[in-house]
Amino acid sequence: MRRRGTPAAALLGALLAAAANAAVPAGFTDALVAGGLAAPTALAFAPDGRLLVTTQGGTLRVVQNGALVGTPALTIPASQICTDSERGLLGVAVDPAFGCNQSIYLFYTAERPGGSCVNRVSRFTLPASNVVNPASELVLIDNMPSPNGNHNAGDLQFGKDGHLYVSIGEGGIASAARNEHVLTGKILRITPGGGIPADNPFQGAGTARCNVTGSTTPGNRCQETYAWGLRNPFRLGFDPNAAGTRFFVNDVGAGAWEEIDLGQAGADYGWSCREGAHPTGSCPSLASMVDPIFEYAHDQQIPGTTSPASCNCASGGAFVPNGLWPGYDGAYLFGDCTCGGIFRLSQGGGGAWTAADFGSGLGTVVHLLFGPHGATQALYYTTFAGAGSVRRVTLDNPPSAAALRFFSLPPCRLADTRNPPGPSGGPALQACTSRTFAVGGLCGVPAAAKAVALNLTAVGPTGAGHLTAHPAGSLPPATSTLNFAAGQTRANNAVLALGTNGQIAVLPVVPGGGAVHFVADVVGWFE
Repeated sequence: MRRRGTPAAALLGALLAAAANAAVPAGFTDALVAGGLAAPTALAFAPDGRLLVTTQGGTLRVVQNGALVGTPALTIPASQICTDSERGLLGVAVDPAFGCNQSIYLFYTAERPGGSCVNRVSRFTLPASNVVNPASELVLIDNMPSPNGNHNAGDLQFGKDGHLYVSIGEGGIASAARNEHVLTGKILRITPGGGIPADNPFQGAGTARCNVTGSTTPGNRCQETYAWGLRNPFRLGFDPNAAGTRFFVNDVGAGAWEEIDLGQAGADYGWSCREGAHPTGSCPSLASMVDPIFEYAHDQQIPGTTSPASCNCASGGAFVPNGLWPGYDGAYLFGDCTCGGIFRLSQGGGGAWTAADFGSGLGTVVHLLFGPHGATQALYYTTFAGAGSVRRVTLDNPPSAAALRFFSLPPCRLADTRNPPGPSGGPALQACTSRTFAVGGLCGVPAAAKAVALNLTAVGPTGAGHLTAHPAGSLPPATSTLNFAAGQTRANNAVLALGTNGQIAVLPVVPGGGAVHFVADVVGWFE
């Protein structure tokens, strides 16, 4: 991610000096979460609250109960990983069904026999002991080229659609981003098991799987590709406020422009024919190429901010959850890894995005992520400053949740999987398989209701376990809604926000596998 031609020692010195004067807006606090993490690259939260941190050198660390676990959860042997230049362990994601399968995903640069280096995405199992067995590795995408050491990108994120999104750079060869038959300069999308989602944009005639060889026959397209024409799509940011999957791509520029793109299926963002929205002259710039939603020029102050004229490396990105910070609804935060700042993007009534200051003097900001903090959420970020650390930004006086008006209803049955098959009937829920149930518009609950009061019952489970119920379109929570034992009926009351299309989602977790019948009765709603 370091700019070509920038002396490393001078850059490091400038960033460490800046870190000594770190600042966030008045009313916010920036605090250390974990230090002593050499070159921390990415973050992900498990549903049980554990924070996973990757380091470029090849270790996966865990922060649990507010403290860094002393022993790494995984250390990739030096003989199996390339860590020179911008290579290394670069990304981590947690399976949406982690409570069932304990699966995590890592992006790293693997060293092959003979010493060549390729990028790889693998799935591992992370147990409660925080010790990953290397033998649990299942390689999902392999042999993504890394010819020059730089521009590996390496972010992993799950969308609300349940699919895994992967960013991969062009490996330091600009023209490689135009090669649709090679997994370089792309955003990839696969299922948690490594398959091709049914609505991926490139399928059928003229396409092939590239997950084993990293490429296919010239003239064909890789089925893993979701979008292309990117230089170094270093980090992705997914929108928790959107009804479906919405994300931005922070693509590191060459000599002139940094860009932030809206992720779109099948989109060509133009590199190397364009840098941002500007033709490079190396190949035709086509009208079909997609413009960034925001770009900023190198060696100039970012418009709308007080940034130094050295912000030349768009890094981590995160949308602010609506209602978390007053005045920040709809805002997108992005970092810059050369000037050590975090900036705020807001969209105006005309659709244009404008930038403003948020944080400065933060060192080499790499990854941004909103995650749990007590009863609320906070912004977490990694920085190379201070020997490498994870830090947390919190609002000093968060607003109290607005009270909702409650309206009672006569008990009404919304779902009973013991009944004939249908939207609210059978079959029984299968372990680790989420299912959605309609609520809004049924049983006297208005379509515009924000939340409902329910009585939930588990009937005839084949093993001990629990249910998690949550708004449809969101990830399962860290806590269970209803616990049960094998063969026993158990019930519990719950208040649940309604998600996509007024629905709730229910995920049964039965460690030994099996099934459970589910019954839901509504007794009131909130607006």
